[in-house]
Amino acid sequence: MLRSRLLGLTIFTLIAGCQDDDGTTTTTSSSSSGVPECTLPFIGDPTKEPEIEAFFQGADSADHACEPDGPIDIIEPPQGGRVLFVGVRATNIDPCAVTHTGTLRDIGSTAIRFDTRTLNLHDEGNGYGRSAAGDIAAYSNIPVCHNTWTDRNIYGETFTLEVTLKDRNGKEVKTSLPVVPRCAEPANEAQCLCICEGGYQLGDECGGGGPGGGGGGV
Repeated sequence: MLRSRLLGLTIFTLIAGCQDDDGTTTTTSSSSSGVPECTLPFIGDPTKEPEIEAFFQGADSADHACEPDGPIDIIEPPQGGRVLFVGVRATNIDPCAVTHTGTLRDIGSTAIRFDTRTLNLHDEGNGYGRSAAGDIAAYSNIPVCHNTWTDRNIYGETFTLEVTLKDRNGKEVKTSLPVVPRCAEPANEAQCLCICEGGYQLGDECGGGGPGGGGGGV
């Protein structure tokens, strides 16, 4: 488990992958106004190649390292549906206005879901920068459910998680690993198991007798 740290993130432009009713992924963007210029120094060694580690925010609101073939929690976000909150920790990179993309890839097809964020990494003070702990806007919000994009269950199945980080100078680093998503919120488990099931169609009734869904826009 990664230690929680003070929030020190400044958001510049937010680019979020959102799931349409037909199951495709589109990109929307918004920008914050009055954001001060980033003056953070280079993190790590500029003569070395960048390195990254991926982690996720769990149902317990704590950060957990992404491990090969390990679990990753499916969470209900404020905008509705279900997402994976994937953060990044990096060294040897310019921390200002980095582009952070998280992608979940179906290993049995070419289908993917992704979310891209532009942000400033929070300097840990030890040669590493990271997505600010607890700030979901600093995490890639990968929209995985409603599951209208793959015939496989999202939960209990192996998918490939890909995490890419690119700084404003074009330096890029990527990591990927197999992960197994899981419905990890007990209070929302029945609906998660329904809307994340393979073959789910929008409007299908889930636990509680109503259609799967919920949540408003952000």
